[in-house]
Amino acid sequence: MRIMMKRRQRPRPIILLACLVAVGVTSLGATSANRSRAGWPSVRARAAVVMDAATGAVVYAKSPDERLPPASTTKVMTAALALESRRLDETVTVSGLAASTQPTKVHLEPGDRVGLRDLTYAVLIQSANDASIVVAEALAGSVEDFAARMNRRAAELGARNTRFVNPNGLPAQGHYSTARDLAVIFRYALDVPGFREIAGTAQSRITAWRRKSSRMISLHNHNRLLQGYRVPVIGKTGYTRAAKRCFVGAARAGGREVVVALLGSTDMWGDARRLLDFGLTHSGSVASVNARNTGTIEDRNVGHPSPGPALNPRIGRAHSLAAGRQGEFGYYSLILVPGYNTPGAAERLRHFISRRGHSAVIETIGLDRSRQYRVRVVGLRTLDAALRARAELRAEHLYPTIEPSEVGGSANPSYAGR
Repeated sequence: MRIMMKRRQRPRPIILLACLVAVGVTSLGATSANRSRAGWPSVRARAAVVMDAATGAVVYAKSPDERLPPASTTKVMTAALALESRRLDETVTVSGLAASTQPTKVHLEPGDRVGLRDLTYAVLIQSANDASIVVAEALAGSVEDFAARMNRRAAELGARNTRFVNPNGLPAQGHYSTARDLAVIFRYALDVPGFREIAGTAQSRITAWRRKSSRMISLHNHNRLLQGYRVPVIGKTGYTRAAKRCFVGAARAGGREVVVALLGSTDMWGDARRLLDFGLTHSGSVASVNARNTGTIEDRNVGHPSPGPALNPRIGRAHSLAAGRQGEFGYYSLILVPGYNTPGAAERLRHFISRRGHSAVIETIGLDRSRQYRVRVVGLRTLDAALRARAELRAEHLYPTIEPSEVGGSANPSYAGR
């Protein structure tokens, strides 16, 4: 009996030690996991991106390239193309197809005549699906042809994982985008004349004409952060059952502007606030949250151009702007699109710009699988020169942003990203 007792008691210190070790390892693992997440926003959205509006650098990403339904954030592209059409003063007629489009809508009726400018307000402020169809039919003749225009513009901007089937974001097979692409599109829209003004309007009214009578339609912005955040946030919401809550918008504070995009959220306003807080205070490396394990965070230095050797004698050298020499980069530069996946695509754009008399170089952004290539127009010594170059490139349907050099000169940071 005594021998049996000893046999039972002997393992106890070992079991106790094993338990202590297990608890210690678990605690250490939890501490490490908590430390890895410290300082980064907790985001419930399925995918999210925070992008510097001036440079296009991504400073936070969670599943940024996962193709998801974008719901009514689609309308950012619809409104931007309408504003660019130079037809805003035209009055167009509402078709039966447009009038039959289901919610959300402003209840346009077949035969109504509405100004294209008013329709653009209805698209961005009220998120009107019927107004979006009227815009598409007026500008392209059909929804299908307008969607083709949307896709061409998305491709021009570098939004390679986006495909639009309609102008309003109602569920449709093959209609998708990504958090990164939405941020790219919204960043482009910020520079479209009139976009900021309309997206920043809380309430408005438009007029629908029918024969000799007219009626006023009230519009109310769905964006709670326009007045419900510490600084105004202009943006576009979206919701369908399949897409869940979506949002893309921008805010400026302390001389910095960021674009946030989130898809598939169950806490849209909370996610948006946390992403904005992070983006407006964070600089430097990107936080890339693994889609399969949201507790895993990888820091990648993609927030700034990476210095490196020559990519190719025909392409030119990739430089860090901060390390550039004053005589080489000048006091201002123009950044073209957020980036290309291959140096060949960037080289074609660089060659196109060079043939128009501008000096341009290709920069590498990121490392390994996240590496991209973007084009920068350099040698612009004055703000006037930068503005002229930007205007010339916009005439070619390119949408560069102006960035002051970090080396010398009298650069005015207030012009960055405008």
